[in-house]
This record gives sequence, structure tokens and C-alpha cells, in this order.
Amino acid sequence: FRKSSDPMVRCSFHGAVLGFYSAIMTGHAQTGGGPPPSGGGPPPGGAPPGMGGGGAGTLVATEPHFAVNAEKQCNAATTGPVTITGYIYCDNYFEFWFNGALVAKDPMTFTPHNAVEVSFEWDGVSDKEYAIMCMDYASTSGYEYTETDAPQLGDGVLIAEFSDGTVTSSAWSVFVVTSGPTTASIEAGCSATNLGACVVETVEEPAGWVDRGFAVDESWSSATEYTADVAGWGRTPSWNSSASCCGTATSPMTQGPLPLNGGCSVNYAPDSPDGLAVAVVQSECLDPTVVLSELRSTMIWSSDLERDNRVLFRLTVPADTVSSSVECPVCDAAVKAAGSQRERKEVRTLSADEWKKVVEAMWIMKTTSQADGVAAYGASFRTYDYFVVKHAVAERDLRGDQAHGGPMFMTWHTAFTLEFENALLSVDPSILALPYWDASIVEPSVFTEDYFGSCPGTGPGSEVVDGAFKNWPITSNFTLDIYTTATGEAIVSPFAGSQVGMLRGATSTRTETVVMRFGSDAYTFASNDFWKCSNLDGYWNDWYGCAEGGIVGGLSLVNAVIHGGAHQGIGGKSGSDSSDFEDPTTSPNDPIFFFHHANVDRSAFHWMANNADKRATYYGYPAEDVTGAGQNAGKSFYGQSLLDTMSDAWPFTAQDLGFSDSTEAQTNADILCRVAPPTAVYTYDSMVACAAGDGSACKATWDAAEVTEVPSTTSSPETNDTTTVVSTTTGNESSVEAGSDQATTSSASGIAILGAGLALLLMS
Repeated sequence: FRKSSDPMVRCSFHGAVLGFYSAIMTGHAQTGGGPPPSGGGPPPGGAPPGMGGGGAGTLVATEPHFAVNAEKQCNAATTGPVTITGYIYCDNYFEFWFNGALVAKDPMTFTPHNAVEVSFEWDGVSDKEYAIMCMDYASTSGYEYTETDAPQLGDGVLIAEFSDGTVTSSAWSVFVVTSGPTTASIEAGCSATNLGACVVETVEEPAGWVDRGFAVDESWSSATEYTADVAGWGRTPSWNSSASCCGTATSPMTQGPLPLNGGCSVNYAPDSPDGLAVAVVQSECLDPTVVLSELRSTMIWSSDLERDNRVLFRLTVPADTVSSSVECPVCDAAVKAAGSQRERKEVRTLSADEWKKVVEAMWIMKTTSQADGVAAYGASFRTYDYFVVKHAVAERDLRGDQAHGGPMFMTWHTAFTLEFENALLSVDPSILALPYWDASIVEPSVFTEDYFGSCPGTGPGSEVVDGAFKNWPITSNFTLDIYTTATGEAIVSPFAGSQVGMLRGATSTRTETVVMRFGSDAYTFASNDFWKCSNLDGYWNDWYGCAEGGIVGGLSLVNAVIHGGAHQGIGGKSGSDSSDFEDPTTSPNDPIFFFHHANVDRSAFHWMANNADKRATYYGYPAEDVTGAGQNAGKSFYGQSLLDTMSDAWPFTAQDLGFSDSTEAQTNADILCRVAPPTAVYTYDSMVACAAGDGSACKATWDAAEVTEVPSTTSSPETNDTTTVVSTTTGNESSVEAGSDQATTSSASGIAILGAGLALLLMS
């Protein structure tokens, strides 16, 4: 809540007349004042059985959950009932109905300011009718904290997001039931020092307003949109896992904490000054700043944030409302039999002989021509430089980077790594699978003679002259002319090598003929950060935002980034010169690239497994109106959307990836269909281990202090293929904060705000 010296301007977080707390108990509106019933809210036990939001005890209070896809996903065919989930935050108390049925009641009637997870079923056929009663606490005078020296008015606010894409906005209709103090009573002397002169007005609720088929009339108005700077988030709740209760509750009369249970899962009651205990589950004690975001939804109320205290909200969403005009394609990939997928393992778990086979096969790829390799090893053989050039062609596409800076980053690199793995196994099938490098494992170091050599390189120009890939050559006198697509067509690309004719980026002037590194062997990545992104409850671009920038929905979730951090930390720069691993165009020149990207793929693989319920919509991958991020910020071009061919200047074919003998170019949807955890030809040792055990090794721990809001002005430097966001963050509000007194109406319109701010999450 917020304070002001002017009691008629400033509001805090309460405002519904005491008498209306009786309505919470009875389900009926009241027409007069009076004290609230015992408990000041729902009966102990919280919401009715089965209506508390689902997932009781399954959520971590500080773990972010994203019910709404910020992008336009494809539309999956509805063949029956659909479960919709969501999050609701009302300052102070709400009751929620869907299609006429009561779904949830907020168990906390005052503080803390908790968000509640809800879950309910839609029949898949009828219109979707949302109805929410939201109530801000106030006494019969319209003021709160009336037993202090400084009574004040309170402001209510509602913000909600649902997995069908429904969010709060000015598209909702609003009806004010209780308002006060009235203008007439203020003119007659009502003030914070003369509460006896204050009058609160109440009108009767529209009959049947929660029922299916109810039609709003002229007595309803459009909701007014506010920002958090105006309405505020209030006192952040905290879940006490040992006591299984939600804290901390305070009195709306004295402003002090309620003594009972230390204020944990306690509601105010006028006849019980210590408070009354109420049953609350963890899914009803969520930090609203973590599960809701102004980037996806909008805070709403009536036009008078200060004096309107009990407000009704309604929205009808037609059954045929869709996220986009794109229908989800049918995925016909067969699910792999248990134990049939090849297993990618961490590089240091391989035996010396197994690792030697990988290294020798890569040297063969590096030193054998394409024609000789195909003759010796078959159609899946590719030269090592083939991959460096294919990466460069995608990155240098004149329309925009086809392999980075957007949702296609992971689909493209998944296909790229799979094609490399297929080529590696064509040389030596006994390798079984491409290993990955987990940078969170510090010992033994991989920057040794046995593995990847020194970092920085120990040669005179920081060349890597030791390790399994020592003196790994960089091609001189490069020409694109010797490469063609799978169908034999010339590759059209501006990429022509470096300024000195080497297979490096266009701006490079380096003449070293072997791989260089300028970074540090001290680079590492926190294991818990890896698992945070891999377990994130969200959509495709949410995972990408976490893995590439560490930011999702305006929240900074991790301290480093899975992808770009290694390119910068290991590759590094010497002045303005990029190392080979840091060069965004030709980073596969450094063999560590493929082991690193297999690990990035591992994160996405685990994430898809943890979000398997979104597979029908291709994990919410953007289907239309896609805008890039980072170096592609503000750009929309072919190659980004779900059904677009990936990097059509040099596409992946079904044959390239081992799907079939077809030369059909593959789309982003093809990869999400055929290289998902159930259908991919490979899996990971961590997937196998966690499936065999209790899964705890593949989970993250969350700390409230680590999930922080990111200022909208935050920017970051660019690193390698995409960008790393280095953010300045602020902590969540947990106490009274002074701020703007003026309500503002946002320009965001209706449910169509989905997608707004996604570029902010991912761009530098």
C-alpha cells in the first residue's frame, strides 16, 4: 500500500466496507455497514474443497510460473474438456467464478498480499465467462487503520492471468457495489480526523451476475487500467514450509502484526484482536510479482482507485477466440521405445578410449574431403568445416540472423548439433552419441591436455597448442563456392570469410592459422541456474529468455546465462578482436562449441520434458507476428515462425537429420515434433538418471532474494551468438512504499497484449 498526506488522494491496500465482509461468509451482498463476521473472511479452511487452485503443496512460493504465453502460439484442435490454470491477485480479497461455478476464494482477507493459483475445466465448446468479486478492506467510514493516529484510504487492484490467454485489461467490465466516503460526506466534513461524518454508499449487486449467460448493461463500465507504480504490489507473502502457513498478517485497524501464530495464516477479526487461524496451502501463498507480470497483463479497478471498495468484474471470451490464425500441425513422429534412444553423456564420464574415439573421429572430419568422406563413411558424413560454414551462412543472412536472436535459436542449434552427431557417428558408430560439456562441473577441469587444452591459449597469439584438439587448423583462402545445399543448389549468402581470407567472421583481421582463446579457464556455470531454466513453468520463449538472458517476464531468474556466457567467458576478446569461440559468425571453429551446445540442448530437452503438457501447441513456440531479440531486435523475417523453414538459404533436410531419405527442408515445427524427449533419437544421461531415481537431482531450489524485478531501462552488452543480459535489479516490495498518487490508464488494449515485452526479455 501507499501513503499520502491527503487522505482523499492517497490509498493503501484496503477499502471494502466492514459490513461487506459478511457477504464473504453468506455469498450475498449487504446493504449496510457493520463489523465483519468472525474471521473477517472465508471460514477456516480457505476455499471450498477442490476450489483452492489445484497443485496444493506442489509449488515453491518464490518459483516463477507463467500461465500466459506472451507469444501467439498455434491453435491445437479441441477434442474435449480443457483444463485452464491461472493466477489471481486481488488487493485484498477475491472470489472467482467460471461459467457460473465457484472456483476459488482467497483464504487471506487482508495481508499479506498473496496471489492464488487456480485450476478449472472448460468444456471446450461454450463461451468462457469469467466473474471475479474483488474487495478492498475499509471500515464503515471508508478508512482503514482507524485505531491509529493516521487513518487512511485504501486502494484495491486486480490482476490475473489464465493459461488460455485471458488476462486482465480494460476489456473487462466493472460494476461498483460499495464506494466511500461519498463526495457529499466529504463536503460535510468527513476526513481522517472526523470519521464520524463519513458515509459509505452501497448498491445492490446485479442479480445473477456470476451466472452463465449474464449480459452486462449500461450500469457496468470498462475497467480502468493502472500500473504497479500507482496501485502497488503491497506486502509480499512468505511461505513458512516448516509450519505450512502463509505470513505475515497485519491488522487493518492498528496496522500492527496479528499476534496469533506470529501472523502466519491468520485473518483479522474485530472480536479477536489476536486474529483467527485460517487454513492456507502453498499454492494460495504465492508472490504476485513472481507469477504475474505487467508485461503480460494489466492491473485493473474501477475509475476511482481510492474510494471504490467492493467491485465486480466480468469478461466473456467467445469459444472460437484463438491465439493466432495458425493451426497446429499434426506431429506424426513415433514415440521411441524405452531404452532405444542413444544416450548423450557428460564428456568426463567417458572412458579414455571412448573419448579418444570422439577426438579421432572429429580429426577425420576436419582433414577429409566431403567426397572422400562420403565414399568411406556414407551419406551422413560431413566435413568439420561444413558446419562452420553452415553456421556462418545462417548468422550472416541479410534478412536477419537465422540461428540466433529469437525463438529459432534452439530449434536451429538442435538440428545443427544433431546433424553433427550423425556425421560423427558415420565415422565411428561405436561412439554411440555426442558427449556434452557441463560447465557447472569444475573438477576435473576440461582445460587440460586430456580435453580441450588451455584457456587462454598458450601460443604466442593465444593459440590453443595443447589438448586433444591442439593446433586445430582454421581454413585459409576460404571460398563459399565449394559448398552446395543438399539438393545441389548454390548457396546464396554474403558470407565470404574474413578480411584476410580465412574462415572467420567478416570483421576479423586475425591471421593465426589455428584456434585462439582469450578467455579464462575459471569460467563456470551454477548448476542450480541450469536447473532453474530447465524446470521453468512457462512457454518456449520463456525458456529462451532464461537460457539466453536470464530474464523472463521482467524477472531476473539466474545469475549467468547458459548459452552466451561460455562463448564470452571461454572465447573472450583481445581488444576488439574476437576469439574463435566468441566470433558470432564462425564460433564452431573451436571444437568446444559442439560439446557446449549439446549441453544447451540438454537444458531445452529437460525443459520440454517438464512442460510436456504444452506439446500439442509445440510448447507455445511463436506461430505468427514474431519479433526477434538481441541483434534481431525489432526485426520480423522468414525463418522465425513455427512453420517457417529454418535458414532456407541452406536448410536442414529430413535426410540431413536422419528422419528419412527425403530432401524436404525442415521447419521449426519439424524439430519440435521429431526431436522432443519422447521422439528424439537421443536422450541424456541426466534424463535417464532422474527418471530412474526420485528426480531431485534434476530440480532447482528457489530463493526469494534471487528472483528480482528488472528495471525496464536495463540494457546489456552483446556477447557472441546472442546477448547476455547483465542486469541491475531491485528487490520485491515487502513493505510500505511511498509513490505516485495519480492513477493512470494504460494504452494496452484487451487480451491482445500477449507478446508485448517479449523482446525486452531477450534483447540486449
